[in-house]
This record gives sequence, C-alpha cells and structure tokens, in this order.
Amino acid sequence: MKLHITIICCFLLCINAKSQSIEKVTAKDAFEVVINRDTAITIIIDGRSDEMYANKHIEGAINIYAFSDSLKTELKNYLEAKNIIVYCTNHKRAELIIEKLKEFQYNGKIIFITDGINAWVSSGYKTVSN
Repeated sequence: MKLHITIICCFLLCINAKSQSIEKVTAKDAFEVVINRDTAITIIIDGRSDEMYANKHIEGAINIYAFSDSLKTELKNYLEAKNIIVYCTNHKRAELIIEKLKEFQYNGKIIFITDGINAWVSSGYKTVSN
C-alpha cells in the first residue's frame, strides 16, 4: 500500500512540474542560436533601459526594461513563444525577467546569455542602434 501511495505521489509531482528549461550560455555559445533562430517561435529580450537599448542591442531584440512597472504586462505578450533569449549588461535585469517568466509558468525554453551585451560586443558580433 505504501508503495502505491509513493508511486501516486511521484506521478502527481511530475504532472505539476514545470516544463520550462533554462539554459545558461555565453555570448559565444548563443551566437549561432541567435543568428539561426526561427523568429516565428523565438524572441530575444533585452532587459536594459531604453537608453542603453537605443545605444546598441542585438538585432531583432525587443526592449523590455526589467525594472519597469509594466514588466509583467509586457512579458505577457510573449508567453506563446517557444524560446525566449534573455540578456542584459549584468545578471540582475535578465534574472528578474526570468523570475517573472517562472511566475507566469512559462513553458518554453529560456536561453540566458550570462555574459550579456558586453561579451556580445567584445566578441565582435553585430549590434544595431536606434
């Protein structure tokens, strides 16, 4: 009987487990993913301020300032994407965005560029400005 209860509990835990995955990568590791992404299912979020984003950002990135009052509202627009690539200058903004995605129980894949835009630029990868 105890074995049956244990199996049922494990099964229920597996059902309720979030299916999202978070992959931490460097800019160099993310380059091929960014360049070859299917834009219909993969979005890039730059979590920096509007000014920082306007100065330079990865081509195709959407600017959602992590400390904005509208963060949750803006993120809700992208929950259907299968893959979300997130970056900023340091970990704080990107990690805040990832936490909000977890709160929304986002079920896709999150790719976190841990060394951010500075490593992207120092690697010689293309950026654009507004």
